[in-house]
Amino acid sequence: MGSPPSTSSSGSSSSASISSSPSAEELAATPVFTQAVLEYGTNLKANGKEESIAQYGLLAGILESSNALKNPSETHEKDIRLFFNTTAPSSVFICGSQGSGKSHSLSCLLENFLTQSKANVLPRPLTGIVFHYDPFGGSPCEAAYLSSAKDISAIYSHLPQVVVEELRINQSDLDTRKMMELMAVSSVQGSIPLYLHVVQRILKDLRIEEQLNGTTFNYREFKSRLTIDAALAPGQLGPLQQRLDNLESFMVREQPSHTHTLDQYNRLTRYILQPGQLTIVDLSCPCVTEETACSLFNICLDLFLQHRADAGLVIALDEAHKYMTDTVESAVLTAKLFENIRVQRHLGIRVIISTQEPTISPKLLDLCSTTIVHRFTSPDWMQALKKHLAGASILTTELFTKIVALRRGEALLFCPSAIIDVRRSVTKHPQLVKLSHGHLKIRVRERVTRDGGRSVVAR
Repeated sequence: MGSPPSTSSSGSSSSASISSSPSAEELAATPVFTQAVLEYGTNLKANGKEESIAQYGLLAGILESSNALKNPSETHEKDIRLFFNTTAPSSVFICGSQGSGKSHSLSCLLENFLTQSKANVLPRPLTGIVFHYDPFGGSPCEAAYLSSAKDISAIYSHLPQVVVEELRINQSDLDTRKMMELMAVSSVQGSIPLYLHVVQRILKDLRIEEQLNGTTFNYREFKSRLTIDAALAPGQLGPLQQRLDNLESFMVREQPSHTHTLDQYNRLTRYILQPGQLTIVDLSCPCVTEETACSLFNICLDLFLQHRADAGLVIALDEAHKYMTDTVESAVLTAKLFENIRVQRHLGIRVIISTQEPTISPKLLDLCSTTIVHRFTSPDWMQALKKHLAGASILTTELFTKIVALRRGEALLFCPSAIIDVRRSVTKHPQLVKLSHGHLKIRVRERVTRDGGRSVVAR
């Protein structure tokens, strides 16, 4: 495929760095590594040390490195395979123009996390969630092909092993915070309307009663108090009623009107995740706005986190640019993702964000441990990457030229903590070579499962 990553420790500021005190813990935490690193980890295990990389999958082949090779004659002696560590929690940001291969990269990563195959070592599959929204509602989420409402059911009907269920939220799944988020009662982008302060007061009163009586949130009681106690003006009722109508359209029909205990409510709709299972929350519908999609994704994310499996959870946002826009609801969802990425090691979660535009959330880009950049031609996107990626702040013109010239399925990978080689020093002690400020040009592997993202062309 091309030249392997360089192990040079000198040269330009984009060169790789060398760690002189390698350990199993350092190997276990790296998101991306090469075959040489995998062999080193295997030798550590054989020598009686703790296993460093228990689960991993093939991600791509290395076409070239940002560093000049010291000894070109060694090119064919090195293994160019690049692996992704599925054992340790991590976060990935994938961007690129339409048709450049970003959804393919997302699906290959999901395969490595969820599906046992010849491309990975996965004794304990994780469980995954994909959030998908298409305002035109004409095509299924490509991730559904891993398993190779009537309109949605028809779209997915040709896919085997895919079960389509309506998204219905039980009132027992709601609480004060979720209600505030769904109705955009948030100060993320400034102060909230005065009438929503009344809503906050009613929700807080209900919360106190729930804690005293051991009951769950009662939506009917909330609406009753809103009608009787709020005394809102007609101009205030309009936007509030619109938010409530959006919520009710996704609630379980014929909710019980009388009080139920927590145990009784647990028999209703539950968000149960199993290892190896992929759940796609698809809100593709012309009647669902970007704001509503973000609000519902936010609630679903909370519910799935509450019921996550011990094996670990993968959260993927497909085509995120279609719903993560400049709205209060999007800001709330971004804040939730930001919070989860910061504590992902404690929660055992992995986050993958796939989008055309790298400008959707600079904060998320800053926190992601790995960035995969497919072809694009926008100088503005290049400026966004320049500000937030190690190795992209120098030689901008040269880097942009590389990105524009990428072919479908090719990408530049940025991952400062990636370990790309193991060197032996004069003292015979191994040294781990990290990618640091450099980058790798890669070709993402073929999918093991069916590819549902092929372009439709005229014939």
